[in-house]
Amino acid sequence: MTIRRGPRRRTEREEFVAYIHGIDLEGELAHILVHQRGNSIRFSGKLGAHNVSPSNSSNLEKWVQEAKSVWELDEILGIPRSWINTPEILEKIEMMRVKAMQKKRDLEALRELQE
Repeated sequence: MTIRRGPRRRTEREEFVAYIHGIDLEGELAHILVHQRGNSIRFSGKLGAHNVSPSNSSNLEKWVQEAKSVWELDEILGIPRSWINTPEILEKIEMMRVKAMQKKRDLEALRELQE
């Protein structure tokens, strides 16, 4: 009989669980991936990586609020991974893309006026 020494390893895989979309300060549509390993949540994407504070790690609504405050996003939308291809969500993302393009044009016009 083999005797196991040391504590049992608890193997928790990191899983991709949700998307967060928002319009950043430059008028770009930001796509943030949400990864979960046990109770810890991590964001990744073009805006960079961020570990969510434990007090905000419980659900998608809190993840969205943390992403909004970290990157100062407008028009933010949190989507569970399994819902990303639903027609309603795709329509919302397209509307956000249009708003992002408008914000970018407005920012460029403002910069030109300031020069």
